[in-house]
Amino acid sequence: MRLSKRTEYGLRAIAHLARSWPKGFVQSRDLSQQEGLPNKFLESILLTLRRGGFLESKVGSGGGYRLSRSPRSILVGDLIRRLDGRLSVKQGERKGDATLGSVVVHLVNEKLTATMDDALDRLTLEELVEQANRAGNFQQEMYYI
Repeated sequence: MRLSKRTEYGLRAIAHLARSWPKGFVQSRDLSQQEGLPNKFLESILLTLRRGGFLESKVGSGGGYRLSRSPRSILVGDLIRRLDGRLSVKQGERKGDATLGSVVVHLVNEKLTATMDDALDRLTLEELVEQANRAGNFQQEMYYI
């Protein structure tokens, strides 16, 4: 099971926005550049997240995108379902009548999918970003006056 590019890019973008929350708005082109994402595709993803209530946007000077609420209140499972629907383990082929083996594989896939859903619905965006910060050595944004 792999995340689609849409979900991968969406998670990368929203993690970046979570780090800068609630400071201000981030322009999509800056986000695209900093995360190394294709701008046109990113705009589509950000629009989907805005329509889903995860982001708010502002037009004009100082505009861009930011989280609409605290990263603590955003569940990773909700983000993924908004971007790509429900994640599921690939189902095996079912040809004709079910055999014992095919039913066993189907049941295992259902359990894996349910476990994945449960784990992602317990994980907040804030926790995910904190784990990523501990796991990696990221350059923090620097502002000069």
